Amino acid sequence: EKRNYDLNPGHSVVEQKITEVEQASKYKSEFMANMSHELRTPLNSILILAKLLQDNKRDNLTDEQVKYAAVIHNAGSDLLQLINELLDLAKIESGKVEIHKDSINSKHFASNLESLFKEIAKEKKIKFIIDTDKAPEQFISDEYRVEQVIKNFLSNAFKFTDQHGEIKLQIFKQSGNLHFAVSDNGKGISEDKQALIFEAFRQEDGSTSRKYGGTGLGLSISKEISSLLGGRITLESESGKGSKFSLIVPLIEAIEQSSMS
Repeated sequence: EKRNYDLNPGHSVVEQKITEVEQASKYKSEFMANMSHELRTPLNSILILAKLLQDNKRDNLTDEQVKYAAVIHNAGSDLLQLINELLDLAKIESGKVEIHKDSINSKHFASNLESLFKEIAKEKKIKFIIDTDKAPEQFISDEYRVEQVIKNFLSNAFKFTDQHGEIKLQIFKQSGNLHFAVSDNGKGISEDKQALIFEAFRQEDGSTSRKYGGTGLGLSISKEISSLLGGRITLESESGKGSKFSLIVPLIEAIEQSSMS
């Protein structure tokens, strides 16, 4: 009893510190969400104006001025993507991300992704393959969030795959789950770095002189989203031999959903 009595003040201090840490984390998430919103508003205006200049509909700008406008628009778009990632992370940490499930057509879903990446594939002379032969015709999930994860996988694949390489997206059902597997024959990830790339703000190469850009938030956000979808992410990779990222979620086919309701 005396020992318990002596430990009580210690328990109170620990509980108080836990509460303070949780409160600080909440304030940080709210601050990030608010600041991300404040930054996006003026940046969207800059992007609109830069695009108007880039289009040069009045034909009153020189080729060099149009090129400058394109640089501003591209740089602003990259910055907006980084801000959106920070905003997503803040929403996830504060528990404000909601999942909205609906019926998704596998072929349409794959076609949208193909249209997003076909230009970069052409530019880098990368063979881009999409295989939906073993996918269900329709499935139930949050299309925006699933696409967000696969876009991150594909963006990384194109970033780390050299010219004349190959990238493949496979969508298939297996053992009651739906798999979205993105594989490449790019630089790969060493085994000792495979865990840390899923941590927020961590990258395989975290130096300021690194060759590849990005916040290091994409995979961390993808991991959190996969949990919200009731699934998980797996990684198979070897340094110098490419990588395979897979989003695996429970398969709910659209036909089954309608028959239950």
